[in-house]
Amino acid sequence: MSIVTNKELLERALEGHYAVASFNTNNLEYSQAIIQAAYELNAPVIIAAAKSEIDYMNGYAFVAMVRAIAGPLPIPVGIHLDHGPSYEEVVRCLRYGFTSVMYDGSSLPLSENIANTKKVVEAARACGVSVEGEIGVIGQASDGPEGPQIDSDMIGLADVDECERFVAETNVDAFAAAIGNAHGLYKRKPELRFDLLEQIRNKTNTPLVLHGGTGIPLEDIRKAITMGVAKINFSTVMRKGAIETLRNTLNDHPGELDYMKLLTPARNKMVEIAKEHIIMCMSDQKAWK
Repeated sequence: MSIVTNKELLERALEGHYAVASFNTNNLEYSQAIIQAAYELNAPVIIAAAKSEIDYMNGYAFVAMVRAIAGPLPIPVGIHLDHGPSYEEVVRCLRYGFTSVMYDGSSLPLSENIANTKKVVEAARACGVSVEGEIGVIGQASDGPEGPQIDSDMIGLADVDECERFVAETNVDAFAAAIGNAHGLYKRKPELRFDLLEQIRNKTNTPLVLHGGTGIPLEDIRKAITMGVAKINFSTVMRKGAIETLRNTLNDHPGELDYMKLLTPARNKMVEIAKEHIIMCMSDQKAWK
């Protein structure tokens, strides 16, 4: 297989009743681990990077690296901009060769978010690239001492009518709606609003994206998939596993100067974590030729 758009990945996921796992990366070892895990499980996968990660790696180098590793393998892989903060950042990633971009205008007034997203869709479609949008601010799990707090007035949650208008006016290929999920490590079990998710799915009929997948229980992941979630983002769990493993390796081998030997256990840990989450998404053995 080859590098593909998220539109193709997510449409097939909906048809097959699974979700595609999306993992953020910021270096060679992360990227190798994600692709190796997907290859061993014969699964489609999305490799994503946010602006800070792209700046760290260099966008052209990142896309070339992913294409070099994944291109010869018989699995479909998407290269995705995560939480693009501006139209300019999206255009930059189109030039790099990304196959999917996300514009995140969720903190803006709805009309401004829609206008900006429409502009992004126009530019991306001209390049054959799919677009993800977001509505309803998805918070950080570290916002409060006990994780994200969803008040009774539904502050921070997506509004169903706004979701319907957003999708209809922007024509995005997928979108993320805040339903009680958050980025980072949850201090308590997240309370996802499945009633809200069902309403959004019924009103939009568009592949949905669940951000903040780290720490969401298996049963909730699987339930969300049955309700139209076709892409689930994981980032913190990979970083945590890699850093903890690297710290232990450094402590156990304080005199080791072979950089590859120090990083290999961390990379192997990321392969293990990625495989676990691909299986959670039920996308193992779902690659197509």
